[in-house]
Amino acid sequence: MPNDSRITKWLTDEAIGRLHAHHPDDGSNRQAETLEEHSDLVMYYAKMLMSDNGVGAAVDRALERMKMDGEDLGEPVLELIRGYFAQAIYLHDLGKVNPAFQWKKMKNGVVGQRGKTGSSHHSMLSALLYLHIYLSELRVMEASGELAKGRRRNKKVFAFLRHILFTFAYVISRHHTYLGNMEEPDGEQLTAFERDIHRMYEHVQEHPTYVHYYRDKEALMLSTTLFHDIVAARNERFKDMHPPFPMYSLVKLLYSTMVSSDFRAAYQYKEQKSPQMQYFGENLPLQPVLEAYQQGKLYKGIMIYKDNPEISELSEMNRLRAALFLETENRLLGGLHENVFYLEGPTGSGKTNMSINLALQLLNSNLGLNKLIYVFPFNSLIEQTKETLDGIFAQESLGDYKVEVINSITPMVTEKERQAVQEQDKDRCEPEHDFKSILLQRQLLQYPVTLTSHVNFFTYLFGTGRESNLAFAHLCNSVIVLDEIQSYRNLLWKEIIHYLRSFAEILNIKFIIMSATLPQLDQLLERSDEERLAETYSLVQNREIYFSNPLFCNRVQLHFEWLSEGKIEVEQLLERVVEVFHERKKRGSGNRILIEFISKKSARVCYDLIRAKVGNIPVYELTGDDSHFYRNKLLKLLGKDGSGSFILPEVIVVATQVIEAGVDIDMDVGFKDISLLDSEEQFLGRINRSCDRSDCHSYFFDMDKAGTIYRNDWRTEHDLHHATYQQMLLHKDFSEFYQLNMRRINESRQRSDQSNWFYFRNNVQTLNFPALKKHMELIPDKNVSLFLNCTLETEDGPLSGEEVWNEYVRLVTDRVMDYSERMVRLSLVRHQMNYFTYTYRVVNGETPCIYSERIGSLYYVPNGDEYMDWDESTNTMKFNRLAYEQAERGPLL
Repeated sequence: MPNDSRITKWLTDEAIGRLHAHHPDDGSNRQAETLEEHSDLVMYYAKMLMSDNGVGAAVDRALERMKMDGEDLGEPVLELIRGYFAQAIYLHDLGKVNPAFQWKKMKNGVVGQRGKTGSSHHSMLSALLYLHIYLSELRVMEASGELAKGRRRNKKVFAFLRHILFTFAYVISRHHTYLGNMEEPDGEQLTAFERDIHRMYEHVQEHPTYVHYYRDKEALMLSTTLFHDIVAARNERFKDMHPPFPMYSLVKLLYSTMVSSDFRAAYQYKEQKSPQMQYFGENLPLQPVLEAYQQGKLYKGIMIYKDNPEISELSEMNRLRAALFLETENRLLGGLHENVFYLEGPTGSGKTNMSINLALQLLNSNLGLNKLIYVFPFNSLIEQTKETLDGIFAQESLGDYKVEVINSITPMVTEKERQAVQEQDKDRCEPEHDFKSILLQRQLLQYPVTLTSHVNFFTYLFGTGRESNLAFAHLCNSVIVLDEIQSYRNLLWKEIIHYLRSFAEILNIKFIIMSATLPQLDQLLERSDEERLAETYSLVQNREIYFSNPLFCNRVQLHFEWLSEGKIEVEQLLERVVEVFHERKKRGSGNRILIEFISKKSARVCYDLIRAKVGNIPVYELTGDDSHFYRNKLLKLLGKDGSGSFILPEVIVVATQVIEAGVDIDMDVGFKDISLLDSEEQFLGRINRSCDRSDCHSYFFDMDKAGTIYRNDWRTEHDLHHATYQQMLLHKDFSEFYQLNMRRINESRQRSDQSNWFYFRNNVQTLNFPALKKHMELIPDKNVSLFLNCTLETEDGPLSGEEVWNEYVRLVTDRVMDYSERMVRLSLVRHQMNYFTYTYRVVNGETPCIYSERIGSLYYVPNGDEYMDWDESTNTMKFNRLAYEQAERGPLL
């Protein structure tokens, strides 16, 4: 940074080297960190993000798309904005010149009596001083006629630059809180931020000592135009001056770079360690990973088939998978300029393996990409993919390459580290783990490969809080695989594709969107938008070769005849299930049966009734009410033994939609309550999944109304009662189904109500961050969690719910323990809590009735064992929701 831009330029001589940004809070004798040292260190890490992780290039791409009334800004204007961006980060703590901050927060006696009165806050003062510095410079430039030719163009340019400065100042003012609604009104005349800036300005006027250490304090005190410029900026902001999505990305990049660089600098001061990037690059080269993958048996087999199909020992099915693998790779390498790739493959075609290969190819294509992020809607998919990736990355030859899982049920530390922490607690010894480093890595996504949930991912994109924004800038230069995107809220598909396209172009992200039922979301793009919109790029061009191949298409025989009878009762269904079961038993066919309902109530009724009808045949239930532990035990029972034979050749599983995607089971016969067409196909993916058996069937029936389960989902308009939809399912062609769905979504956005596309765009345009966060919620239903106290048998032995709850309460209320250590330990406890917590839907805003303690939306039920049933087959406890609901209602009088 040039000397004339260093923070000392705006400090008085007596302030240089004497004002503090941080001081030791651990009782050590370490010297306080000066304001200059901290600002320089923050800028060092910001520059590292800009150069090593592509944030600088992302800022440039955002600005290139930041047209002003459709016209390019021009290089002189772009250069100014780049400087404003960097200086907003560098000067975000300039307000710490506040003597009250120095005295009250830093215990800095050099300020004397000046620091003993007034507020110690610094963020709003930083914003005010930033505005004063650069609005003053802008006035001089405007008076000289610089930047633009023509009076009208000149006026627009300077209005736009005032808007940029105001926006960046807003970000500075929020760097210790959260991003709110920048245009939130505060009365008829001002916005809330304008009011806060004005009050700070008036406070400075009344108490000049507040800016005693600011070199340009006299100019600030005498300024009569500062607030006029701010209001003038607002008058321009209300015009649709620029496209919305680039501005959103630019502001998020600024906020994320600012707070993450601040976090890194604070970590270095406190820990005396320099946190480094943990991505593919010089320190973690990609080549060893690529070689490890390509030395695997699966990849080698595909390459032998590619080079010489005649000598390949692959089965017919594996040849088909290999052909699909090679087609997707060729399409990818021929379209590296694309940003969003669609990977559609039949169930059992090896999409996970294809996605790993495609991701490694992208990382190896000299596109500046340095990390891989997998995003899943279900934790089960995370676990399965983690197991596959560990087979590559866990090889001893690779050393420190780490595949990290970030979700609500996985601890921040490895199993070995977890055991060490527990042993450490027993011995009451000093901690050996660098909890601060563990937390910082998690917050900043410091892993070459990350697997996370779609909820987490959307928090990175749309979260408003400081910590939820730490990761955003680190998404630059990523390969991101989005799995099962059709499971995302149908009402958000239009917003999702607009954001994905914008983020991909600006942040240099390559998205791979994959599923067996893949909606072409690009059909929802607004072609009138000013941003460049690419066409859909499918990695599978010759779709019919694979989807229509009998090995995939005919692996399950479909039966729709029961639908002509209309609604069916559970008892009728069970009679037919038992009949099918006995017929198959007579002819020696496989009898692994899966029954899916779309309501938990119907599933439980069926489960209770069918056990009495099938004698000694094992019957299991799997719904969203089952614990992670129970679910994993059941899936192991439904798998194969060491010899490759099914552990349970005869079994009946009664399930809900949780079985549709992300559950690796292989059944012979399916019975399903109809709902969404793509859900029917996902269900079929659980039948003859290995594609290696004949006489596999699926029967469809109609029991519960899909519209009451899938609310506000346009896919419920038609179902398998329609012959056209039956043909779509038979031929695995869902294009017409999704086209109708897209048409309905687009039509809904033209209504004259809050669903109109204008309202969403306007919130993006005006940077209404809380409204956007709420709008983009993937799970909008207001649910709470019940913690059912009981004692359970786990992989590690008996676990007391009461002890886990007490430890959780201790940690969340502990204000003495270091924050980083507390967060890591909470992740360990939450892993254990997963055995005892169950989602409970709130109706009409009413809270659960039976509980003794509450923390947030978590309710502790001390007598939880009264609402649990013992399952002898799995030796685990299952939540009996009906028993809890009946207890809530009380005895019938």
